[in-house]
Amino acid sequence: MHGPLRIIFSITLLLMWAIFGLSLANGSWTMTNWLMLGLAHLGCAVVFINFAYLFSYGYALSMLIVHLAILALRPSLAAALIAGLAAIYGARLWRFVHVRYRGASYRRIKVRGDTADATLPVALRLYLWIAVSWLMTFTAMTAWRVSESGVLTPWIVAGALIMLAGLLLETVADQQKQAGKARNSDSFVIDGLYRRIRHPNYLGEMVFQIGLMVACIGSAQNWLEYAACLIGPTYIVILMYYAGLGADEQQQQRYGADPAYGQYRQRSGAFLPGKG
Repeated sequence: MHGPLRIIFSITLLLMWAIFGLSLANGSWTMTNWLMLGLAHLGCAVVFINFAYLFSYGYALSMLIVHLAILALRPSLAAALIAGLAAIYGARLWRFVHVRYRGASYRRIKVRGDTADATLPVALRLYLWIAVSWLMTFTAMTAWRVSESGVLTPWIVAGALIMLAGLLLETVADQQKQAGKARNSDSFVIDGLYRRIRHPNYLGEMVFQIGLMVACIGSAQNWLEYAACLIGPTYIVILMYYAGLGADEQQQQRYGADPAYGQYRQRSGAFLPGKG
């Protein structure tokens, strides 16, 4: 986490704690919210195995167990759409990460991650555990609000459709990238969705989170609930944007001398076809 993203995350964390404090003070922070927070900490505890797992296995496991708990406590069609899709997202991500970590193309990254993990201070590991657990809790706030109301509104349906589109986009993008790397782990992927978009996987994640924001409109009832539901997905959209830019820089450093890569960059966009 570098540059402006570190500052944005710190501000996001402070805002989440402020929302928590206000919710606790006015009595709107419920036992379900405490359960969500506890389960998020459980999912993110993989940081004590390897800190790099926090942003892969930890994210996936938290999305899965927190949203399954929300759905189990207050089942409804509306909750099944939002919490169900989020749980499916977590399960899919878990499987993708597991397969990815066993691939030959990931070995170099794993070696760097293991080296960084061995030197990570305990205090920083604890901070990451707590901070990301809060982020995962607030990312699930829309599903919680939807389950609490139990009312299926047009906004919730629209949000669910956008979430589904993002889930499918990211799933296909991940599969195509894995297939491309399996054929040639040292080359860049230009097939399928990657033909015109360099990072459709990050785009899929952003679309999924935007779906949560749309569903929030159909479930939140006051400004504090809007803030609670929007802050997590908003940060993840920003995170994915910077992750895409970082991946672009890495590709440029690795393949920039290849004329074929230069031609690929000219006809493709980072997140949208032909847009930068």
